[in-house]
This record gives sequence, structure tokens and C-alpha cells, in this order.
Amino acid sequence: MKCTIPKFELIRLLLRHRKLADDRSLNAKENKFAKFFILFSILIIVIYLMGLAVGLSLIVNSDITATATENLCIGIPFLLLVDFNMRFTMQQTPAHIIKPYILLPLPRYTCIDAFIYSSLISKSNFVWFAFFLPYALMSIVFSYGMATATLTMLLCLVLLLINSQWYAIARTLINRSVIWWILPIIIYGIETMPLYVGSNAGWNQFCNLYSTVGTMLDKHNVLPIFIAIVVLVGITAVNRRLQYVNIERELMRTEVKKSVKKVNRFAFFEKYGEIGLFMQLEIKLLLRNATPKKALRSGFFTMAMTCAFIVLSDVYDSSGMTNFWGLYAFMIFGTMNLLGLMSYEGNYIDCMLTHRENILSLLKAKYVFYSLLLIAPFLLMLPAVISGKWSLLMLVSYLIFTMGFQYFIAFQTAVYNKITVPLNTKMTDKAGLKTNYIQLVLVAIVFIVPNILVNVLQSIFSENVAYVTMLLIGLGFIGTHRLWLRNVYNRLMKRKYENLEGFISSRQ
Repeated sequence: MKCTIPKFELIRLLLRHRKLADDRSLNAKENKFAKFFILFSILIIVIYLMGLAVGLSLIVNSDITATATENLCIGIPFLLLVDFNMRFTMQQTPAHIIKPYILLPLPRYTCIDAFIYSSLISKSNFVWFAFFLPYALMSIVFSYGMATATLTMLLCLVLLLINSQWYAIARTLINRSVIWWILPIIIYGIETMPLYVGSNAGWNQFCNLYSTVGTMLDKHNVLPIFIAIVVLVGITAVNRRLQYVNIERELMRTEVKKSVKKVNRFAFFEKYGEIGLFMQLEIKLLLRNATPKKALRSGFFTMAMTCAFIVLSDVYDSSGMTNFWGLYAFMIFGTMNLLGLMSYEGNYIDCMLTHRENILSLLKAKYVFYSLLLIAPFLLMLPAVISGKWSLLMLVSYLIFTMGFQYFIAFQTAVYNKITVPLNTKMTDKAGLKTNYIQLVLVAIVFIVPNILVNVLQSIFSENVAYVTMLLIGLGFIGTHRLWLRNVYNRLMKRKYENLEGFISSRQ
């Protein structure tokens, strides 16, 4: 049957359907409070960006070496890099949310066009204007005129839209293979090339190159905007084609069953009883299934790259950056799979619920297994201790804090998560349709609260006192892990029928 709905009307209907998706979500009840928390956090970010814009404007207005527009153009590459990283927590790729429409008599390109259009008009693309608009008002409008300010804001908007499409391309390729992380590294390496390539390599060459764009805007030259629009059209076309190819590739894939020559039993864990058996299950889950395996590889790769930058670079030697990256290296590896706890088990959780306290044993096994995995970032960051950059007390305290407090927060997702993530498909799973805002809130707590805590402690007390405090907090949660795991289990059991319904209905 051929679809007779006009293309633009169909796009409008699909966008309207997406607006209603949250109300139909399996997590709609839990999401109400979480949405309020996220909106409050966005408000704080907006206020922070406005304050940053005011402070930067005061500095720029007294700068006689470059205009306000030139200074903004110098900083835009770094803003776009931050924006790219932030999109990993919020923006979905079109292929992830196309599942319900595959079997309908709708042109797939039209479905993809609708979601690409949605990503272009998303409110998240305009958050940065909390910084750009005050800056333009204070530093550009009154000094260089409304025309210059308008051209500058238009260029910033087009660049943010390019970033939204570039993110979708990069995320889709990375989901296919972690090797594609090389692409963002190459792109941003080229972007910062003036810092290290050329006879005059350095900050001055970097500023001279990017300030040229600001100079053209000051003279009302629209060439930068024209080039940016051409790039936007081109990268959107590439993204459109890439999403289509990935969807077709997954839908047409055929599973080749290979004869199993050897079955790894991991018999070492059998002496630990039921918990040991569940640890074997966790290892086999990660090694035999495509989606968990990719997540594990991605976490390990990100953690290894982070540790390498910390050890080999002097950029992160300041106190604030040391705390951030030291905690991040442990958190990204230890909590990447835990923040979606029970999503993989949703494929067979109805079997596990038939035996009393199976879920509790599973939670204990996961806690032990992911605690052991923290040895990897600890060993990779030891060279920073040996070289004198960091203290051993700091490294141990961050390890224990992650194993204690961070894991305590991450395990709370087991109570509220009721979305099944397919083990071997990624691009067209139904889970992509559901936004779990509770999970987003817990992600924010895991990545923000520890940095605030350690910086506050260091500002009030000495560094060693701060590290010892973090160590004691972590030990407290580790020592009581049986109690809070039992609490998580009891709360999950009270919701088991609701969660089970969600897991079953979200399966493919």
C-alpha cells in the first residue's frame, strides 16, 4: 500500500506524534519530577551562561587588540566542542526513533527527514543563545551596530545546526564501531591545527586564523555565513543518507549461526555459589552480545583515552581539572552500564522473577563485578602518581568513592528502569522511543555532585582532608552495600509487575 499523505503533512504528523511520545512513555509517572529537575538544571545553566557572557563582555570591551566579534569567533571552536560532548546525554539519532514507523506504508526517507527536521528545530540548539545574545548586546550592538550583531548571531545559529548534524553522524558511526572515535579526534585535531602546525604555530596563529571570520563580519561580509549554510546543507544530506543506510543495513541483516567449538564456563566463580553464577552470566552477557560488548569497549576506550591525556598532557594539571578528570576516569568506566541497570536483563527478566531473590543475587554480582573493573582505571592512572602529578591518597579516595557513593546512585536505576535494550540490535530498537528522565537526573548527580563536593571541601579544608573525607564516604557506602542493595531489591519487587509490563512491551 502506497502512502497518499503529502510529504509535508506527513512530516507534521510525525512531529506531532513525537511530541506525544513522552506522555505515552512507560516512565511517564516517574518522568514528571525528573523533568522538573532537568528544567531547573537548564535554568541554572542559562543563568550561568548569561553571567559568563556579562563577565566576558566586560573583559572584551577593554581589549584594544581585537574586536568583540573577532574574540567571539576565536572562542566558538571550543564552544562547539563542548556542545558536541553535551549532545551525547540528550540528543538521539533519527535511526534510533524510527522503529514504530518501519512496518507502516510510509517512505522511510520521509520519516528520517521528519526527525532530522526535529533535531534542527530542537530547543537544545538555542540554549547557547543565553550566552550569545547578552554578549552581542553588551559588546557588539552598541559598538559595531545591529547589522554586525545580526550577522554574528546568524552565523552562530548555523554553526550550532551544523553541530547537531555532525553529532548525529559521529554518534551513528560510533554505535557501529568504537574505531569511529578516530573521526572526531581527526576533525577536532584539524580544527586546532594552528596551535601545533606551521612556522608560527601557537595561540597567536590560532587567534589570527579564526579572528579573520570576525573581521569579515565586522565589514558586513556574508561569505562566512554563505559557506556555513552550504556546509549545513551538505552535512544534512550526508546525515540523511547515513541514517537510511544504517536502518536498511540492520533491517536486512541476516544472522549467521556459527558452531560453538568452546564454551567458556568461568568455573572459578562457581565456588562463590549463586552470586558466582550470576557473575558468569554477566561476563557472558558482555562477551557474547553485540550491544553490551560495544558499550564495554566504548567505556574502556573512553577511559583509556582519558587516562592517557591525564598522564601525557599538562593541560589538566590545575586543581579543578585534576578533580574533574580524576573522578571522570573512574565514573565513565564504572557507571556506563550501571546507569541503565536491568535494561539488558529486560530480555529475560520474567524468567528470573520466578525464583525468590534471584534479582538480589544479580544485583550483588553486578556490584562485585563492576567494582573489580575499577582496577583498570586505577592501574592506568598510576603513572600520574609515579610522575608526581597526583597523590596516591587522591587516586585511592576517588576509587573508593566511586565504588561506594557513585555505585549507590547508579544502582537506583534498577528500581525505575523498565525499558528493554535489545542485545544485538541498536539502530532500530523500540527503547530509543522512550526517554527515561530519571536516568538523566541520576547521570547528572553522578557526574556533577562529586566534583562540587571535592572542590567545596578543598576550599574549606586542605586537599588531604578533602581526599580523606571522600574516602570515608566511599567506605561508608561500601560497608553498607548489602543494606542498600537489599533496599533496592525490596523497592524493585514492589514495582515488579509494573516494571515487567514495561520490559515486555518494550521488547522488539
